[in-house]
Amino acid sequence: MLGTVNISRLKPCAFLAVSFWLACTGQLGQDVPAEGPPDSGVRPQDDAGTNPDAGTGDAGVPDAGSPDAGGSDAGSPDAGSSPITSARVFFSGHSLLDNPMPDHFDDIATSRGKDFNWNQQNVIGSPLRVRTWGNNGWEGYRSGKNRSGDSMNVVQELLSPQTLGPGEKYDTLLITERHDLLGTIEWENTIGYLRHFHDRLIAGNPQAVTYFYHTWLDIDKSNPSQWITYEKNARAAWECVSSKVNLSLQNDGRADRVVALPGSTALVHLVERVIANEVPGISGSTSQKLNVLFSDNVHLTSLGSYYMAAVHHAAVFRESPEGARVPPGENATTVHALQRIAWEFVSAYYAQPGAGERTMEDCRTRIPRDVCPGFWGILGSSQNVEGCQRFFGNAAPGQGGNPFVWPDPNWQPLPAP
Repeated sequence: MLGTVNISRLKPCAFLAVSFWLACTGQLGQDVPAEGPPDSGVRPQDDAGTNPDAGTGDAGVPDAGSPDAGGSDAGSPDAGSSPITSARVFFSGHSLLDNPMPDHFDDIATSRGKDFNWNQQNVIGSPLRVRTWGNNGWEGYRSGKNRSGDSMNVVQELLSPQTLGPGEKYDTLLITERHDLLGTIEWENTIGYLRHFHDRLIAGNPQAVTYFYHTWLDIDKSNPSQWITYEKNARAAWECVSSKVNLSLQNDGRADRVVALPGSTALVHLVERVIANEVPGISGSTSQKLNVLFSDNVHLTSLGSYYMAAVHHAAVFRESPEGARVPPGENATTVHALQRIAWEFVSAYYAQPGAGERTMEDCRTRIPRDVCPGFWGILGSSQNVEGCQRFFGNAAPGQGGNPFVWPDPNWQPLPAP
């Protein structure tokens, strides 16, 4: 559990006192509905996190020894590595996946000669639950801003697209969870709702692929070292989520997969290059340099969003964005550098054998050891580290406990809408 703090089942505006949560107060637009029903994946417990999971076995000690690199409890991604020339993309997210990023992606793709079309569902400040179940009866699939208008029926759009060309299907879902990932895994059933959204994509196109986009916590622009360390470590937690979904798909005899898209560590890679004065056109103090990328402590400027669009282009098309049109008003030399840096990072990531693949044993080791301390340190609540470690290290949880076990007697896909 999350230590002794009572977070009342993560009512969305009660958990994180960070700038991202301006969204929940209405200052950035849409409100976030209250939590939905109990789920078959991770579920809030009545004690609100004050006690460890019931059940036998490991009571919270991370696995000893080196985590194995493969085996039957590793959920393997399979998106291929060959470049493609056409994509029909659906985005689902919050302000860290909002415009102008999809618009920049469109500009990059079309200026590189790609056949590209897209739509979106964006709910500011939202976890996946809000964009799926919502408050009741899967009404979340009708929530949020779309490319044109709002409140599209996303289930029907993915099944039988009305905003693409005649006969066209979505082949790519780019989706993210709220950036406080350890909280949403435990309290908002990230894994269950990610699988559910992915299933809606596959219902419309069995050959489609979901990319699970990693987002980031707040950065101290004058001293980003803590943020850099945390985000590098936190990538494992994001990869564990997609790996668990893939285990469930494998268990059902399916070949479709969810692929990790490490946006947060791609951003770290750029931040480190900027701080080291390796990006032309960006200079000054550390905070002045990072002001070029961040509009506040978490959201990106248009140039920062352009870089993230270049990362997405590189991941989806498996081809460099270099040579794409420079956005009006931007320094061409800087933009060309961002295109190159994005491709260097993404191509290196997917060149790794089993990129994004984690065993559940590895997850039970790395999250307690490497992610819990940094997560609660950035949030200023280090007293919650021990409870976090107990929860995510538990190899034999009861229902509603640590989802990173396999086989998982508590796993059951959520029902179709």
